[in-house]
Amino acid sequence: MQFSRILLAAATALTLTTGLVACTTERPDASIEPAVGLPVDAARVTIQSSGTGERVLTYGDVDADDQSLEVEVADGMEQTVMQADAVDVQAPAGGDVQRITLPLTGGTSAAQEDEPEEGEPATRDVEFRLGQPSNTDLEMTDDIRSAEGFLLGWDGHDDGRVSTVYLAAPREATDEGRARIEQAMMKLLSLPVVFPAEAVGPGATWSVDSRVTGESTLLQTVTYTLTALEGDRVELDVDVQQRPAIGALTMEDGGSLNVLNSNTTTEGSLTVDLTSPLPVEGRVSWTTRVVYGGADSDVRVVQDATTSLAFNDS
Repeated sequence: MQFSRILLAAATALTLTTGLVACTTERPDASIEPAVGLPVDAARVTIQSSGTGERVLTYGDVDADDQSLEVEVADGMEQTVMQADAVDVQAPAGGDVQRITLPLTGGTSAAQEDEPEEGEPATRDVEFRLGQPSNTDLEMTDDIRSAEGFLLGWDGHDDGRVSTVYLAAPREATDEGRARIEQAMMKLLSLPVVFPAEAVGPGATWSVDSRVTGESTLLQTVTYTLTALEGDRVELDVDVQQRPAIGALTMEDGGSLNVLNSNTTTEGSLTVDLTSPLPVEGRVSWTTRVVYGGADSDVRVVQDATTSLAFNDS
């Protein structure tokens, strides 16, 4: 069990060294604190097939009507210690999770940021405000509700890329409520729907590579398959694959735990309306199993991290 606790401590420490530099921007609403901005590593988009190659997909007019939707964010982490010959390296489908429902209302406006020192300037500013959230952990109900009014925003591009994320908590939010909502918001943004620069149509497939932080830092590849395209409505099948960003963890006694295997089990699909910044329908669920072991030990530490995102546009 000490082996297990050491691993969790090391994994959690990774989230503190991701290199994000926070900045603050003043908001006119006195009920929330100044927003903290987190620069986002650029996602890499690779197209495998253009399908029927009908048109280049981009998010639409920044003056479109506001979007109102509910997003259910579920996540959980399980860890077990077992003998090597008892380990099943295949990630299971699903796991124990805590669910939180985020009612969000917001929209898109033309970007107001200055020219960046490097890279393309953002073209779109997206901002969502949180209604009264709910969750399955009843002991956290009061804390979760204290975060009503939480602000989520990002600077982005017409193809869906995000350059900076902004978070602002209500001044009356508890520390626990603030932390849980912030965690859920970042999970929400961990599944970026970014379109390729090439013209695509039904049958097209492309991948989006990005970095995701949580209990540990993961490299993530999301593969989208375009199953239907009608007007502004885009139907996508989604596959998520994750792997640890580092190949080994160093323990307090100087020993190391190597990543021996990692894989992800996924199921899900999304519906995107190009006039709305977030998907309007769909659910994507994935579990990543990472198996750690020492060079001279037949003991294995198995971590299963489960995430599920469901979108329901009202």
